[in-house]
Formats: sequence, structure tokens, C-alpha cells
Amino acid sequence: MNRMTLCAAGLAMMGAAGASGVAAAQDQERIGAFKFWSAFTSQRPEGKVCWAATKPSDKEYSGGDRGDIFLMVTIYPGTDVDSEVSVLSGYQYDESRTVQAKIGSQTFSFFAVKDGAWLETRNEEKQIVTAMRRGAKATVTGYSDSGGRSTDTFSLLGFTAAYNAAKKACG
Repeated sequence: MNRMTLCAAGLAMMGAAGASGVAAAQDQERIGAFKFWSAFTSQRPEGKVCWAATKPSDKEYSGGDRGDIFLMVTIYPGTDVDSEVSVLSGYQYDESRTVQAKIGSQTFSFFAVKDGAWLETRNEEKQIVTAMRRGAKATVTGYSDSGGRSTDTFSLLGFTAAYNAAKKACG
């Protein structure tokens, strides 16, 4: 995992907290709601950040309690990160296992760090965003460090509009 991915990962997780409203800071703004998705923007010391996020429409977990769960796409203007796709699981992932997202007939593999998961390359991010624009749902399967398994289903209705609003907000 490169330095940019680590930095982006931390910002995305902070963005997820803002998306949930639990840790909303004054500088985070919801710029629109689009069916199951919402778009947000925030001014950080590192610069402006925008993202589209959603919670699962259906969730299953064989472990204990979970925190907030999100699927999101984050945009960092002025960097090579214009569509970072991530999953926030609400539990600590087993980092030795991949997290799988299935959209239509396509499957994408994410690497896990703590309670977040990311794709390895920018090319994979472009591919999954295209699949998300065309698809109806994304099913994400992950494994906790305590042996639990989760299967979360996210509706993709409203994704394109939320993503476009986030991209526009970050110019």
C-alpha cells in the first residue's frame, strides 16, 4: 500500500464519520440526497474533499455488534485520486483476507486495513465506478478478525447523481 493510499484511506474514514452524522464537523456539508446515496464536501487542512456515500439496504453479520457501515467514493482534487472506492465495515477486518464486492457479473477484490477496505489500483477504481453507474446493487462480503462473516447489500440507485454532484463540487 503506498503513502497516498494511506493518506486517502484516513481521509475517507473521517468522511464516513461525517456521513453518518455521528461525528459531523462544522466544515462538512451534505450537498445533496439522491435516492439511496448522498453527496458531501469538506474543507480539510490537506484541501477540499468530496464524496458520495450510502449505507447498506440489507446487512448480515455472523459476529457481534457492528458500528456504521458505508460504501463510498471519495474525490481528492489536485491529486491522482479522483474516485477512491472504499468500504467501512463497522468491525475490524481480518486483514489476511480480501473483501469481495460483486456488482452484476463483476467481482472486485479489496484489501483490508482495520475497519476499512480499498482497491489496489486506480484502474480498478475506474472499473468499479463504471460498474456502479450501470448496476442496481453491490454486494460486499468481508470477514472479521474474530471470525465473523458479513454480507452487505448496497443499492446503487442514486449513485450516479451523488457521484456527479461530488465530482462537480470538487471541480
